[in-house]
Amino acid sequence: MKQLILLSFLLLTLSTACTGSYLSSDDPETKQFVVNLMRDFREGKLASFGCPDVQWRHIPALLEFGKSKAIVGDGTWSMPANPFSSYEMTQCSEGMFALWMVEAARLHTLNPNNQGIGGWPSLNPFVQRLSADDAPLWRINNPEVQQEVLDAYVNWWKAADGKKSAAKTDPLKGTGYRWH
Repeated sequence: MKQLILLSFLLLTLSTACTGSYLSSDDPETKQFVVNLMRDFREGKLASFGCPDVQWRHIPALLEFGKSKAIVGDGTWSMPANPFSSYEMTQCSEGMFALWMVEAARLHTLNPNNQGIGGWPSLNPFVQRLSADDAPLWRINNPEVQQEVLDAYVNWWKAADGKKSAAKTDPLKGTGYRWH
């Protein structure tokens, strides 16, 4: 009985450690890059003309920030966005911006030399859901939608198991969402 309890505890500890490893990074420099990026985002210091140089190694730390529902922006300055976007956002959840940066890292991994207009993954840091008639339904700062997007990216990252070949897979495929 004692051995069964010990074995159960060991298996529980290992499964918890393995599950957490998908969402953590042990590299202090990588963590600091993401912390600085998110600080600059909160303080309105990111320019719209160029996407930050987020990379595959930054994804675990960005996914951690993807949980944040905190709204950034006071309505007086524009969120970072692709300069070709005609939509001006003045507020965005911290988590949705972090998930947008995960998408940027995925796309930068796929094609590091051709990152599109300024390297942004899309026009703005929010998703749209298509209705049955293909009319876009706007979803901005919606905690439920953010959670669905986060879940899709976490599941994608777990399945990727760190392999860059997973960059070819769209984490939002099958969710009904797309980046704007």
